[in-house]
Amino acid sequence: MAAASAPIAMKEALTLPTVGINQQFITFTHVTMESDKYICVRETSPQNSVVIIDMGMPNQPLRRPITADSALMNPNSRILALKAQIPGTTQDHLQIFNIELKTKIKSHQMPEQVVFWKWITPKMLGLVTQSSVYHWSIEGDSEPVKMFDRTANLANNQIINYRCDPSEKWLVLIGIAPGAPERPQLVKGNMQLFSVDQQRSQALEAHAASFASIKVAGNDKDSILICFASKTTNAGQVTSKLHVIELGAQPGKPGFSKKQADLFFPPDFADDFPVAMQISHKYGLIYVITKLGLLFVYDLETATAVYRNRISPDPIFLTAEASSIGGFYAINRRGQVLLATVNEATIVPFVSGQLNNLELAVNLAKRGNLPGAENLVVQRFQELFSQTKYKEAAELAAESPQGILRTPETVAKFQSVPVQAGQTPPLLQYFGTLLTKGKLNAFESLELSRLVVNQNKKNLLENWLAEDKLECSEELGDLVKTVDNDLALKIYIKARATPKVVAAFAERREFDKILIYSKQVGYTPDYLFLLQTILRSDPQGAVNFALMMSQMEGGCPVDYNTITDLFLQRNLIREATAFLLDVLKPNLPEHAFLQTKVLEINLVTYPNVADAILANGMFSHYDRPRIGQLCEKAGLYIRALQVNPSNAPLVVGQLLDDECPEDFIRGLILSVRSLLPVEPLVDECEKRNRLRLLTQFLEHLVSEGSQDVHVHNALGKIIIDSNNNPEHFLTTNPYYDSRVVGKYCEKRDPTLAVVAYRRGQCDDELINVTNKNSLFKLQARYVVERMDSDLWEKVLLPDNEYRRQLIDQVVSTALPESKSPEQVSAAVKAFMTADLPHELIELLEKIVLQNSAFSGNFNLQNLLILTAIKADASRVMDYINRLDNFDGPAVGEVAVEAQLYEEAFAIFKKFNLNVQAVNVLLDNIQNIDRAVEFAFRVEEEAVWSQVAKAQLREGLVSDAIESFIRADDTTHFLEVIQAAENADVYHDLVKYLLMVRQKTKEPKVDSELIYAYAKIDRLSEIEEFILMPNVANLQNVGDRLYDEALYEAAKIIFAFISNWAKLAVTLVKLKQFQGAVDAARKANSSKTWKEVCFACVDAEEFRLAQICGLNIIVQVDDLEEVSDYYQNRGCFNELISLMESGLGLERAHMGIFTELGVLYARYRPEKLMEHIKLFSTRLNIPKLIRACDEQQHWKELTYLYIQYDEFDNAATTIMNHSPDAWDHMQFKDVAVKVANVELYYKAVHFYLQEHPDLINDMLNVLALRVDHTRVVDIMRKAGHLHLVKPYMVAVQSNNVSAVNEALNEIYVEEEDYERLRESIDLHDNFDQIGLAQKIEKHELLEMRRVAAYIYKKAGRWKQSA
Repeated sequence: MAAASAPIAMKEALTLPTVGINQQFITFTHVTMESDKYICVRETSPQNSVVIIDMGMPNQPLRRPITADSALMNPNSRILALKAQIPGTTQDHLQIFNIELKTKIKSHQMPEQVVFWKWITPKMLGLVTQSSVYHWSIEGDSEPVKMFDRTANLANNQIINYRCDPSEKWLVLIGIAPGAPERPQLVKGNMQLFSVDQQRSQALEAHAASFASIKVAGNDKDSILICFASKTTNAGQVTSKLHVIELGAQPGKPGFSKKQADLFFPPDFADDFPVAMQISHKYGLIYVITKLGLLFVYDLETATAVYRNRISPDPIFLTAEASSIGGFYAINRRGQVLLATVNEATIVPFVSGQLNNLELAVNLAKRGNLPGAENLVVQRFQELFSQTKYKEAAELAAESPQGILRTPETVAKFQSVPVQAGQTPPLLQYFGTLLTKGKLNAFESLELSRLVVNQNKKNLLENWLAEDKLECSEELGDLVKTVDNDLALKIYIKARATPKVVAAFAERREFDKILIYSKQVGYTPDYLFLLQTILRSDPQGAVNFALMMSQMEGGCPVDYNTITDLFLQRNLIREATAFLLDVLKPNLPEHAFLQTKVLEINLVTYPNVADAILANGMFSHYDRPRIGQLCEKAGLYIRALQVNPSNAPLVVGQLLDDECPEDFIRGLILSVRSLLPVEPLVDECEKRNRLRLLTQFLEHLVSEGSQDVHVHNALGKIIIDSNNNPEHFLTTNPYYDSRVVGKYCEKRDPTLAVVAYRRGQCDDELINVTNKNSLFKLQARYVVERMDSDLWEKVLLPDNEYRRQLIDQVVSTALPESKSPEQVSAAVKAFMTADLPHELIELLEKIVLQNSAFSGNFNLQNLLILTAIKADASRVMDYINRLDNFDGPAVGEVAVEAQLYEEAFAIFKKFNLNVQAVNVLLDNIQNIDRAVEFAFRVEEEAVWSQVAKAQLREGLVSDAIESFIRADDTTHFLEVIQAAENADVYHDLVKYLLMVRQKTKEPKVDSELIYAYAKIDRLSEIEEFILMPNVANLQNVGDRLYDEALYEAAKIIFAFISNWAKLAVTLVKLKQFQGAVDAARKANSSKTWKEVCFACVDAEEFRLAQICGLNIIVQVDDLEEVSDYYQNRGCFNELISLMESGLGLERAHMGIFTELGVLYARYRPEKLMEHIKLFSTRLNIPKLIRACDEQQHWKELTYLYIQYDEFDNAATTIMNHSPDAWDHMQFKDVAVKVANVELYYKAVHFYLQEHPDLINDMLNVLALRVDHTRVVDIMRKAGHLHLVKPYMVAVQSNNVSAVNEALNEIYVEEEDYERLRESIDLHDNFDQIGLAQKIEKHELLEMRRVAAYIYKKAGRWKQSA
């Protein structure tokens, strides 16, 4: 069957070797799988560890170094149970860990050994000892509790499973033991079933068992079932059964009838047996899994066989339920983790089509909500309906798979049935059935509710809704709303009919609930419409609702202005004011319009309210001119003045023009004070040269802490004009605008302008005023002090007509006065940037070389040398020799970049920077000889290291190694090793590696040292080295030596690390065949035995080859390869000798006996028959048949056909090759067993042609099988009827016409009238008249009398007379 149409789908979920699990640990004792969540593997090499594989992410196994005899992962959580035997005792130490929290949950020391354990629930471990079973809870600090003692039938059994039912009232223990003596290979299964309530056990024969539950019609409680599979033998008869039995039947309630079914094992699986059972609760199926990989699937309710197939080519030793998908996992010996699941698309069609079990197909579809039975269900529904079996039809519709009958059409069908008086309407029967099965869909809920509402039975609706039996919908809510608003609201909420919910809350005036509900469900109602609705009947409620909206997360959904307009449209001034005063409390700039609006409407309607708002001072962003005008109209003159001070400057200007007394103006200004805009006020006074008028006002503002720049600008101008210590103001006041005040000073006193500009770093203004007034000394000081590169660039531009004057002042005054090296440095850099190298050098020489304050300045010395490097390289060497306090490393690098290599070398050498110095010699001057000479002079390891690397790059490998040794440098050992191997200087490499391994422990170093020893044939040093502590990767070294044909060295390595396989093939290369055989014996691997064997064959060392071959041919898969190798080289006798020796091996198998037979057939035919007869039961007869056929050994071929029960072929071979194969007695035995009847007649022809003397004997053997008429016909055509006369006499009792006539004919010819008459009397089935006519004129009287006798018997009286 195609996998796609199979009812059970198989796939490989994982292979354990791909996640790092060694094949040797894929066994029942090392692998556990308690659920579909985790696989746990216990490893014992290369170290003890536990591997946890999370099936959710199987490619990321968790490996922990843990020593234990067993490990179990909890079915649900990351909890690990460990069991380990206490050394020197028979006691086990049990521990439980939470590996996620890294904590121990609990532990216990068992007084006896636990032979099997398992998580029977996520909170409970089942522990099985040799005598008893215990339960151990992971909760609290309780110890294991004994549940029951093991029954006698489980003595000396290997326990393979332990389970409990969901109620933990029934327990089952499974074990296996060797089979009966007459058939030990059929493993025996034993089961102990224990009742916790009754404290009783029952012993049964079973290999696998599991608990299940099922609901029986008429019983409201589930029935607990035990399912178990057994395979037993009795008097040679094997019986395989599946049993399903109810446990603890409930008195007075319908129970589950016991079921059983056969487990059919194909002939090839005669000794196979169940190892596991899993229940699919989702689909109601039983899975029985056998050791050899067979899967049996049965229906739980009926024990009907559903499917059988082989799911694994390798033995299965572990399974686990995959509960969420209704399948199971299985693990085989290859490490495959297989997942079996129900193929939902095909299982129902398979059962209905392939099995022709329509009832089971429908039940499966209903139980698992599966497709494929739609037509069957609909057809059955129609039948029930047409038979007026409405209750059964209702039940079928309620349980229909995928709800295919839960439709409006079905409801309409039940509605259409006339209601009989005194009977429940079919529609109500239908709905009642649906309610008992579960929840109604939306349409069904609506129709049932319509019936109930019409009957005024609202209480039923309330009950059904409370029990969640109805699917709520908006239509259902609309229906219920006609009778109960509260119940309708509940339905709307459940149905998420949000607009209807909001409307219902609005009707109930529960506005706060509208906002809460809308937020919960993420709904945005039409808030504006709601507000308008509320406003019509409850203005204050509308205010409250609007305020609630304003507090919503994310802001008010309706604009504040829109809300205000809604109130104002209904002339609700007070409500609008109340709303705005609340929402405008934060006094935000963006609310300026609304602040103005609330003041406007109240100034027009309720001035006293507006006055109170203004007095409260809660708003500051409204339109002051507008509000000032309205205040004035409303008679609030003081408020009008406070709120419109912006016109004061114009008023003051006009008063000054009108020559109003200054005292009056001062008083007016002081009365308004801080409300006045300062800048326009100052402008009005300054235009009229009356700034001093503002002195008192400005000083008052300053005293109040004003930092307004306009205030301080005006005050500064007054101080400058009054010459009241202006320098102090200009240097100490932090608030005035330097540009404004400086500009004011330029025409009055340029030096004061410089002071103001310097304070504000107004570079352009200061340069302009100093240029204009020839204040170059001040300019030079400022530029030097500023240390601004952009300013320097500007004043040193070539097109600056004042550049010369500035440079002179910088050189003669500014710099000599400066005590700041940074200022000098900035000036120098500026000169460099301006490309004034000669001026700069002269300046620096004057400062640095002529005993100034900066002679020893570090930065200036650096600048001098750097400038010289850039502008005049000829001076650099002189500066290097004369100066001592400069940055040698940095300057040296600059010199290198400028390609002044000798100068750079001199700098590095002067500062004892020997590594940099030698790098210049190596990298720039490129003189290795000078570098070596320099290295000898300074004798620094770092220097030698640089020299070594350079020599290595140039291919001077030996010199480089010597330098690395002098440098004691091991860091570049990889490059040295590579270079030395390329240059073939292994003697030097040995010296270097010996130095390196004194400082570092690197596998590469030790490995390469061994290799180098091998290359220079210092094998004794290799032996000494590997005996000492080392970290060489000896396996890799050995492989490398082998690959490069350094076999003697490889032999030493492989012998030391006990790699007998590689040692064996190495000794083969060395022609040391005896040693190779000894090594292969220790390696004991098929691959190694083959390599040595084949090498010995090629070397004609046949004795040794036979030793190897005997260890190979016991492996079935390798036998043919060995045989072919010998035969391809013509070593037939030696191969036969090998195979003959193999017959006596303990592990001799069928392949050896068969292959020897084939060899005899080809090369020693005289031994073939004896071999076949001796070992016929141990031969692969079909293979040997082919060999005998090819070699034309017909006698032996015949014998083999007989042994293989192929009697047709045996008979054919005998007849086709009779000179060699025919033996009469043997052919008689064969002939009676052939299946093809045509061979009987072929045998008749054969004997007629070749052994006519024995044909009657042959025919007597076949008498019961042949058609006598056809035999007679054959002999008649051949003209030899007389030859088979004895045969015909023997079979004449059958009264066959052809036989009778043939014998009568012979009797006539022989004139044996007595026999003729006897034949006529006893056998009447022949042509009587024809015989009579033939002999009525016979010469013999007696013959004529016989004719008369025949006529008489036939009633031919006339002819008889």
